[in-house]
Amino acid sequence: MIDFRFNYPVLPAQDQLFQDALRTAEPDPAYLRMEPLESFPDVREAAARWLSRSGRGLSPDSVLVTCGGHHALTVILLAAGLPGSAVVVDPLTYNGFMGLAAFLGVRLLPGENDEAGMKPDALRRLCEREAVRAVYLMPTIHNPLGTVMPLARRRELVAVAEQYDLLLIDDDAYGYLAADAPASFFELAPERSFYIYSLSKVIAPGLKTGFLLAPDRFREKLTSAIRVTTSGSVPFYTKLVGRWMQDGRLAGLIEEKREDARQRQDLARLILAGIPYKAHPTSYHLWLPLPFPAEEFSASLRSRGVDVIPGQSYSPSPVAAINGVRVALGSEKPDRVREGLTLLADHYFAQATGTTSTGRVA
Repeated sequence: MIDFRFNYPVLPAQDQLFQDALRTAEPDPAYLRMEPLESFPDVREAAARWLSRSGRGLSPDSVLVTCGGHHALTVILLAAGLPGSAVVVDPLTYNGFMGLAAFLGVRLLPGENDEAGMKPDALRRLCEREAVRAVYLMPTIHNPLGTVMPLARRRELVAVAEQYDLLLIDDDAYGYLAADAPASFFELAPERSFYIYSLSKVIAPGLKTGFLLAPDRFREKLTSAIRVTTSGSVPFYTKLVGRWMQDGRLAGLIEEKREDARQRQDLARLILAGIPYKAHPTSYHLWLPLPFPAEEFSASLRSRGVDVIPGQSYSPSPVAAINGVRVALGSEKPDRVREGLTLLADHYFAQATGTTSTGRVA
């Protein structure tokens, strides 16, 4: 089965990079201990510099270390008291957040989108009708759409958030792939914004490390939520990330992944010529709108050896479901990506024309 379902890009050289890190790591008894949450001052200082893009330096004390992006989302929902409340999301949104919200009793309200992202007027109308507490967004390389929200739209959404006293949750799982991303919501409105920088995509899913920026008023509750959920992060991985931020290896890895993603998108553009789809040029996924039912298309494609995710899996409401599939390009080797895209294109044109095969070759 060609895996276009999951998206955890790990480059071939990363295994050796990690083995070298294991071999050269300085002995430290902290690796086997449960470190206090205020530990890792050098790592938090490195992360503060890394995440300071606006020119306004971040204090290391403002950086919380989590066990990845999912953990950060969990502690945000708990610390902000959002279980039982309404949170607005895009009409297509991250299915992992949907699952977490369902588990914690958070009610998700689908907003409306255009090419620039969530529409401020539609969000305003929702706030007039519902007791909305927060908005969950993936403004930089949206999952699954691959869009990047312009700075002007971000400012418009901040204005709505200020008008209705909303919290903004900025999930930046794929933002590292965009070289010139606009300012995050935390940079624009730090008094009401949470910013999540997970290393699961940047480095690898097994690393289980992430950084969280949040309004000062939530710091105590966030610290308590981290303590009761995981008791803190994994010391070895946390220290490793700090070293790689400081010595340039993380920056180099990001550049390699951007180039790798660009090559995969170039391949998709060649093989999917004639098929209307959406993607960022350095993203590891694409969104394929369909003129026929996505569930049937994905099931039929799976029987041919290619696994994709239908859009219904990203929809917080059946009424708001957008017909299409997400195609993840990050988990397979390039030759398998080529084979899978060719099978997908063949099947798309066969469905569109009512034939069994198009005879297309890549």
